[in-house]
Amino acid sequence: MSLLQRIVYTVLKALIKLVVYVYYPRIAFSGKRKLKISGPTIITGNHPNTLMDALNGAIWVNEPVYFLAMARLFKPDWVGKILRFLFCIPLERRKDNNGGPVNNDDSFRQAIDHLLAGRNLFIAPDGGNELERNLLPLKTGTARISLSAEMERDFQLGLHIVPLGYTYYGDREQFGSEMLIQAGEPIMLQDFADANAQDHQSAVRNLTGLLEKRMQDLLLNVKDEEEDQLLYVLEEILRDEAPLPLPAFFQRSKVLLLHLRNHAIEHPEAYDSFVLQVKNYALALKSTQVRSGAVFLQQMGRSARLGKQLKFWLLAPIWAFAWLNHWPLIALCRWAVRKLNLHIGYKTTVELCLGLPALPIFYFLQSLLVELLTSTAWSWVYLLAIVLAGRIASVNQRYMENGFSFVKLNKMGPIKHKLAKERKALADQLEFFLH
Repeated sequence: MSLLQRIVYTVLKALIKLVVYVYYPRIAFSGKRKLKISGPTIITGNHPNTLMDALNGAIWVNEPVYFLAMARLFKPDWVGKILRFLFCIPLERRKDNNGGPVNNDDSFRQAIDHLLAGRNLFIAPDGGNELERNLLPLKTGTARISLSAEMERDFQLGLHIVPLGYTYYGDREQFGSEMLIQAGEPIMLQDFADANAQDHQSAVRNLTGLLEKRMQDLLLNVKDEEEDQLLYVLEEILRDEAPLPLPAFFQRSKVLLLHLRNHAIEHPEAYDSFVLQVKNYALALKSTQVRSGAVFLQQMGRSARLGKQLKFWLLAPIWAFAWLNHWPLIALCRWAVRKLNLHIGYKTTVELCLGLPALPIFYFLQSLLVELLTSTAWSWVYLLAIVLAGRIASVNQRYMENGFSFVKLNKMGPIKHKLAKERKALADQLEFFLH
């Protein structure tokens, strides 16, 4: 890495961290110490959120990271030159080539050379972008690259693989969502020296299987979109009924998912009835455009509810100030998403790529306008105010949405009592599953 590349990398890393914290104001880590790497390392992660997944595999690591990226992103040539300067290696995929044959020999050679030089790589070994919280079957490329690099140094390179698992709470494509990043136990390539000497292909399969198992341990691994939506509705109820830090909340969701699957096997009719209850509740929320958290507020005792309402009304002016001052930037990002008309999984990527340069420019122009209208001192006060208000609003985004939804729910008469009854029944059933 040249001096210029290192400077660019350091600056971009700081800016991307800032934008990520703005977009995901609540980020929790489990096993963060494992991201302090030394020596050549391959970092792997599941791939639910396009560019965000690769960036999260780099910005929290103490050393620079290179990326294996889709080859079609490198066209036209001038884009490819920029991406290569920004530490990317092109990788062809069958689905990008209409299912035809691909040739990644040169890309694998580049990746191996990076590792031999003591550098680090991020690879998404499942090679897909799935919105559900699961892991696609892993490709063998990660195992082949890592074993080939070690073979060239007689398994004395010291290469290891650090698996990551990303879990998003709320709408992962929505500003103000929460994110849990979990780092699993590293895999030491030296442990595969004997197995590789006996049978290289078998070692590739075994290493891929071990990596898949460790990555699955870091994810919920829902079976399909239907199960993911079922779990999501139940998690929203639990977030209010029994809040937990994200790592503990994740573990509880894993337990709940196991109980739900066992219930489906042991009591299929009761399970089907429960699923129907959940779907009806979700449909009622969607049709009334009310959040589940607002229904929970309706169920709370008067004194407890007044405390929540007081906090909401105290935060409302700050939230309104933040929204008004950030609205042009939000509108610009939404316009870009609509204009490009990409798969929904790219929404965050588009907003991040646009927001990364636009956010500091936007703040500068606003403070400059205030300075022209008032004074330099007031422009600094204004800049500090919009940054703090934006942070407070983003951290409390879910709370404010529940509050606005509660105001709306209060005007609905009998419907609010019906929703409260349905929610209470589901909460009781959840308590049964978890105890």
